[in-house]
Amino acid sequence: MLRRRRVTQYDAVPPSRPLLWPWLVVLLALVIGGIAAAYFLTRDNATSATKTQVPDVVGLSTAFAVQKLGQRGYPAVVEGRVRPGARLGTVLSETPLAGTELDRGEQVTIIVARGPSTIEVPNIVGLSVAEAFTRLEAVGLKGKAAQVASTEPKGRIVKQAPGGGSEVTKKSTILLSVSNGPAPVIVPSVTGKSETDAKAALAKRGLLSGSSRVASSKPVGTVITQQPAPGSKVQKGSVVALSVSGGSTPTTTGPSLTPPKGVVVVPRVVGKGQSAAAINLENKGLKVDSYPVASSRPRGTVVSQRPAGGTKVPSGSRVRINVSLGAGPRPTRAVPDVTGQNERAARQTLILVGFTVRTIDRPATNPADNGIVLDQKPAAGKRAPAGSQILIYVGRAPTPTG
Repeated sequence: MLRRRRVTQYDAVPPSRPLLWPWLVVLLALVIGGIAAAYFLTRDNATSATKTQVPDVVGLSTAFAVQKLGQRGYPAVVEGRVRPGARLGTVLSETPLAGTELDRGEQVTIIVARGPSTIEVPNIVGLSVAEAFTRLEAVGLKGKAAQVASTEPKGRIVKQAPGGGSEVTKKSTILLSVSNGPAPVIVPSVTGKSETDAKAALAKRGLLSGSSRVASSKPVGTVITQQPAPGSKVQKGSVVALSVSGGSTPTTTGPSLTPPKGVVVVPRVVGKGQSAAAINLENKGLKVDSYPVASSRPRGTVVSQRPAGGTKVPSGSRVRINVSLGAGPRPTRAVPDVTGQNERAARQTLILVGFTVRTIDRPATNPADNGIVLDQKPAAGKRAPAGSQILIYVGRAPTPTG
């Protein structure tokens, strides 16, 4: 009898899954490490941006040590100490020591060798001459000034030797370089040019210009004369007065040495500009003196006159006009040279530059000097605020007697 074999069936066992959590732990550790590294690197960079090492300045001169510390961002505090045998002005020590890491902007104190009778030179660069001499005298030093061309304002100290912080003996002389303002500009020749071209040429040199019309056979609009003369040295921003041809028709700026006889009516010029007012009065055979007065009216405007408009006066009488100084600071102008010009031309030249003018008669022994400006105050080349009164001394030939 045959036996049947019992076959037992088993379900297939699925393969086991790999464990993930160890890998997650490793990944998390890497992320945390990266963040930490980035933090420390960033912190180091931030620290290096604000900190640096104090440079070694021991043995250097005071001026060089202060400069070297300043380049690293450290302001220096200078203290003197008597050290026999040490070279005056040499740095003996510094605190903090060289190589110390220190935030930029922190002070470094340097001890400088000084003798028992030495003085630390104050820093006077940027001060006016008067302030500089006062500061030097206060510590027992002297000053010697020399003018130099500079873009700094005129009268300012631009350099000193020895420099601030140096050690010198009492009563030593400090050499001061004083700004004389920018280098002068050479006035170009614009005579014969058109008014437009002349003004453009002057503007290219940094010069201002003003013009008045004169009778001339030259083409209308041609520059006949100029003041200051070509080749003159003036400050940048100075005004060059131009006499421009108005054609052959008699105009307002020609010489008038013999005013018409009779009685004239004084024209009213209040409210006009000084130049137009002077021309109007001179055309009537009157003489003009202008005076600066304080007023809120625009600078150069006639605010009053004496005699008043409409008054009848003898021809050749003198009329006073008061001219507004205007509001705000007044710019300085170089006084042009008007000697040798006739009275009317000289007055217009000065008015165009921005000054007021008063005439003083001076006896003329030479008939050729009659009506000609013989002298002026202030002298040509001096600088004065706009509106200042310029005195012109005009030659007057004696009147013939019967």
